[in-house]
Amino acid sequence: MKTFRAVFPQLFLCFFISGLAQAANQDSNQVSLKQIKALEAELASAKQDVARLEAELANAKQQLAGAGKTVTHREISAAAAVTRITSEQLQNHGIHDATRLAQQVPGMLYGQSGNEARFAMRGTHTNRTGPESDQILAIYEDGVPVVTTTQALGPYVDVREIEVLRGPQGVMYGRNAFGGAVAIHSNEPDLSGWDAALQGSIAFSDFTRFEAMLNMPVSDSLAVRLVGASESVSGYVNNLVLESDADDLNGRIQQYARLSARWQPGDDFSLQLNFASLDQNGTGSGIWGYQQVGAMIDGSYYPGHQFAPAGGTPDHSPWTIARNMASSTELENLSTTLTLDWNLGFATLEWLANTSKFESMQIFDADYSNGGNAYNSDFNGWDSFMDTVSSDLRLSSNGQGRLDWIAGVHILSNENDWGWLETRDSVQLRPEWDADGLYTTESTAVYASTGFRVFDNTRVFGGLRWYEDQKQLRSGERGSWDGVLWNAGVEHGFSERTTSYLRASTGYRPGGINPMAGVPAAYDSEQVTAIELGFKTLLAHETLSLDAAAFFNDYSDMQAQSFTILPLPGTAGLMDYLSTAGDKESKGLEIEMQWQPEQHWNIAAQFAWLDAQFKNYSVTKPAGLGHIAGHTETDQLRLDGWQPAFSPEWSLGMQASYLFDTGRWGTFRSMLQTSFTSDYYTNDFNLPGALQKAHLEGDIRFFWDLPGDKLRLQFFIENFTNKEILNATTIYNPVERPDIATFLAAWGDPRKYGLTLSYHY
Repeated sequence: MKTFRAVFPQLFLCFFISGLAQAANQDSNQVSLKQIKALEAELASAKQDVARLEAELANAKQQLAGAGKTVTHREISAAAAVTRITSEQLQNHGIHDATRLAQQVPGMLYGQSGNEARFAMRGTHTNRTGPESDQILAIYEDGVPVVTTTQALGPYVDVREIEVLRGPQGVMYGRNAFGGAVAIHSNEPDLSGWDAALQGSIAFSDFTRFEAMLNMPVSDSLAVRLVGASESVSGYVNNLVLESDADDLNGRIQQYARLSARWQPGDDFSLQLNFASLDQNGTGSGIWGYQQVGAMIDGSYYPGHQFAPAGGTPDHSPWTIARNMASSTELENLSTTLTLDWNLGFATLEWLANTSKFESMQIFDADYSNGGNAYNSDFNGWDSFMDTVSSDLRLSSNGQGRLDWIAGVHILSNENDWGWLETRDSVQLRPEWDADGLYTTESTAVYASTGFRVFDNTRVFGGLRWYEDQKQLRSGERGSWDGVLWNAGVEHGFSERTTSYLRASTGYRPGGINPMAGVPAAYDSEQVTAIELGFKTLLAHETLSLDAAAFFNDYSDMQAQSFTILPLPGTAGLMDYLSTAGDKESKGLEIEMQWQPEQHWNIAAQFAWLDAQFKNYSVTKPAGLGHIAGHTETDQLRLDGWQPAFSPEWSLGMQASYLFDTGRWGTFRSMLQTSFTSDYYTNDFNLPGALQKAHLEGDIRFFWDLPGDKLRLQFFIENFTNKEILNATTIYNPVERPDIATFLAAWGDPRKYGLTLSYHY
C-alpha cells in the first residue's frame, strides 16, 4: 500500500522545483531561460510521478476494500464467501479461460477431458460431461447462463472482473449453483471517450494469441465497443505417428469477436445489445480422456493400456503418445444478448434476454493406440447442435432504509440434437442405430430475497426460490422435478473494517432420465444444505485484507456416473448413465489473504482444508475390480469412507511480486506464483491409477511497464516444474475387454514459456 510517507518526497520535490521556477521568473539575470525550461521539465516529470503514485494508491485501496466485500450484482447479501479476480489480476496470472481460474480460488480445483470442463469445489465435482450434462457450478457470462461443459471453455476477452462464489447459491443463481457460481463481467461500452488496446503473445511451442479492443462513443448517449481475439496453438500432446505436428492432440485455431452497443439517454435508463461469436477448430482429444493409464483385472491393478489392439506400441509419457486415427474438434457459438436497466425511483427494473446457437463435434481414436484400423470405427465421437433461450426479469429496491429486497422470474429453454458418430473410410457418420429427435430442457423459477437492518451494524436476510425443470429425451420420454430452495442468515459489523456472517443455504442439480434399458430409468435431483460462518477484516492500516470461511455441507441423492455395454443392432456400444447413488458430506476452512506492506511488495495467498467423505453411497461395481474389503457387496460397490474426486485435504497457493521503479525507464515487476496440493483422487473410486499424488507447481513472470502506463512487456514460464498432473480419470469396462475395469485419463498442460506485448491507448 502506498502511504503518504511514500508520496511525500515526490510532493516536496514538486513544491521545491516550483519555488525555484518562480524565483527564476522573478530574477532573469540570475537564472538563464535554458535553466528555467529544464526546471519546468523536471517539475512536469515530478508531477507525473506524483499522479502515478496517487493513482496506484487509489487502485490499491480499491482492491483491498473490494477484497473485504462480497456484494455481487445478483447477491443481495454481503454474507457469502467470494473470490474476486480483477482485469489486472487476470492479465498478471495468465487467465485467458477457465483452465487457470482455480489457481486463484481457495478450495477450487479444475479438471478437463477433451473440450469438457470439470470444476470441483467443497467436495463435489462435475462427473458427467457433454450436451445432456448439468454442471455443479452455475456459470454466468454477462448474466447469461453457460449451459454445457463445452461452452464453459470459452475465452475471457476484455473482461472487467470474475466473481467466484463458493458454496451453494441456489436462491439467486438457481439450477446448477450446487457447488457455487462463477459470474464473468465483460467491460461495457464507455460513453466518456475513445479507448483502444492491443495485445499479442507468443510462446513455446507454436503458440500465438492476439487480442484487440476499440471503444467508440458515437454520441452523448450511444457508445460501441468492439472486441476480437485470435489464437493458434499446436498440440502439446506429441503424436509420434506423423513427423509433423498436424496430428498432435489439443491443438486449436480459435477466433472470437464481440460487438456491444450501449444506449443511455439519461441517468435512469440504459439499453445494451451484445453480439458474440466463437469459432474453433483443432485436433482436440478424447471426450472422456486420451490415455489408457492402466486397468483392474481380477482385483489387481496393471499399469498401461490393457486392451490395445495388435501392433500398438506403448505411450512414452502423458505428453508423448501414438494414435493412428486422426482426432478433431469443431465448435461454433453465436450469442445475442439484450440487457435493459431502468431506474423507476423506488426500485430498478432489470431484464436480460439471450439466445444462442451452439454446434460441436469431437472425434478421437477410440482404441487409444497406433494399432487397429486407422480409417474405420464403430464409435469414436459425437456431434451436437443446441439452441438456448433464456430470460431473467428482476426488480430490486433502491431505498436507503433498513429494508432491501429483490424479486425475479427466470426462464430457460434448451433444444439439443446430439448423436454418436462412427467412422467409415475416414468419413464421420451418424450410425443407423442412433435415435433421432430432440433432447429438450425447460426450466422456470421465481425467486425473492430480502434483508432487514435490525441495528446499524446488524442485518438479517433470507430468500426463497421455487423451481421446476422438465426434460424430454429424443425418444419422447419426459420427466419433471420441482422444489423450493432457501437461504437465511445474519451479518454483523464489528467495525468499519471487520464484519462476520452466519448463513444457511441450499442448492440443487436437476434430475434426469436414462434412455437405455437395463439401467435405472431415472435419477433424482441432487440436494445440498450448507452452513457457513465467515469473517472479513482489513488490518495493518488497511494494507492487509483477510477473509475466512468455515463450512459444513450435507449432500443427498448424489448422482453417480456409470457405464454399460449396450448391445445395439449391428454393433455394440459403450454408454454412460447416471443413477441416484446416495449421500456425502464435507466440512472445511478457506482463507484468502492479500497484503501490500509497502509500495513495492504485493503478496497474496489462498489456503483450504477439506474433509469430504461418502456415506450410504453405492454404485454398480465394474467388472475386474474383484473384492475390495469393506466396499464390495455382490454387484454393488459401496463408496462409504472414500473421498469424492478432486477433494484434497490440503491446498495452498501464494503469489508474491516486487516492483522496481527505474524512473525514466518505467517499472519492472517480478512475480512468483506457487501452489501445493495434497493427495487426491481424480475419480470417485479411490483406486490406483486415479490417484494424483501431492505436488508443487508454479509460474514465474516478469513485467516491464514503460513510462505512461501504455506499453507492457511480459515474460512468463507456466508450470516451471513441468509437473505431470492428472486432469480427469474415467473408469469403465471396455467393449473389447468387458471383464476388466480400465482407467482412461487426461493430463494438464506441460511447461510453457513465452512473451506478451500489450498496448493500451
